[in-house]
Amino acid sequence: MTRVTKLTLIGVVLVIAIALTLRSVNVEQIGPELVVYRNLCGLSGFDFCYKPVLKGGFPVAYLFDAPGIFVERQLEFFEDNLSVGALVLDVAFYFAIVLLTMLAVPRCRSAFKNPQAPAKHDAPDSSASGRFFS
Repeated sequence: MTRVTKLTLIGVVLVIAIALTLRSVNVEQIGPELVVYRNLCGLSGFDFCYKPVLKGGFPVAYLFDAPGIFVERQLEFFEDNLSVGALVLDVAFYFAIVLLTMLAVPRCRSAFKNPQAPAKHDAPDSSASGRFFS
């Protein structure tokens, strides 16, 4: 592979990995992490109220719902809490998966297109066997 081909491959894989990561925000889960959503709970009325937080991203959740801001129970990039470390980890995960797939598929295709012919087992030459028995 030439240098330009490698850089193009890495660029394409990075774009696909970022797209998959951003699309994975639709994989939503609730909890087990708790988040404060008001402060009028408990016997005294001044304790915090907790509820499970909505989070999105796969395999690691990177977007967390911020309660009390705009629409609750709906994830948005500009209004909710973003974990940059988890986002980078997801991009790295998808980058590795896509890169390994793009490198493995051409090799598998070439193996199926040009299977190596099995070695021919020639019958023993009759003139060679005659030397031992004459």
